[in-house]
Amino acid sequence: MHHRLPLPAPDGSDPGEVSHLDVLLDLPPDFGSDSLCLLYLHGFGSDQRGEKATFFRERALAEGIGFCSFDFQGHGASGGTMAGLTLSRNLADVARVHGFLAEQGVRRVALLGSSMGGGTALWYAARHPAAVVAGLHIAPALELEQGLLAWAGEERARAWEEIGTIRYTSDLVACDLGWELIRDLRTYPMADLLARHRTPCLLLQGKLDTSVPWRGVADFATRCADCAIELHLFGDGDHRLTDRKERLWALMLEFLRGRGLVSRKPARSGSGASAARPRRKSPG
Repeated sequence: MHHRLPLPAPDGSDPGEVSHLDVLLDLPPDFGSDSLCLLYLHGFGSDQRGEKATFFRERALAEGIGFCSFDFQGHGASGGTMAGLTLSRNLADVARVHGFLAEQGVRRVALLGSSMGGGTALWYAARHPAAVVAGLHIAPALELEQGLLAWAGEERARAWEEIGTIRYTSDLVACDLGWELIRDLRTYPMADLLARHRTPCLLLQGKLDTSVPWRGVADFATRCADCAIELHLFGDGDHRLTDRKERLWALMLEFLRGRGLVSRKPARSGSGASAARPRRKSPG
């Protein structure tokens, strides 16, 4: 089902300006109060209708798991701009959708994050430990500030800070980024995340990832000793890992079953089980 969630105008903007989040929510017919729902958080420059999100939605529904996704502000069909992107804004977006899920009767939520979405999910779980039962994260961007400053270089970074914006281009997106993104990221130190994160999670990382250094993800898994973290490294895997979606889903499902969050479906008689189709309406 397609939803548009209104958001309050940011401080200092036109009081008549109303932004929104574009949300897709699918719940299986037998979804109950104890059922699990995955909340998918996409990556930087991507959106909720990407290849991985679509694939995981289909697999989740076939297992009787609910699936919700949304576009962060500045992405996809949601309002806002990339120039206003910050981790704080992302966390507020997650909180808004999480609240919406509660209104729909969804009580058990696991976060499924990719890249920027994975980093956001880890911080959200750290700040709301009782509200998230598990995390499943593909190449979580834990060093976004360092990566952006390295991309810009010392001279352009100084100009970025002085001017307030910089033009960012990649194979996925071309946009203006505000310096407030860097300033905001500096208010989220790694030491704080390591100290506060308690949610069981599975980290899925490629060693050939040129966007998210695998050693940083492995270091987080090693140092975050107060929660159950499993790390799976793909020796020949890139950043997106779209070429091994089946394997990713198998590992995620195994993790959820191992935590008692998803029960194994009984085998059907006859020719075998067929994947459930998402009950999704076209936007608009």
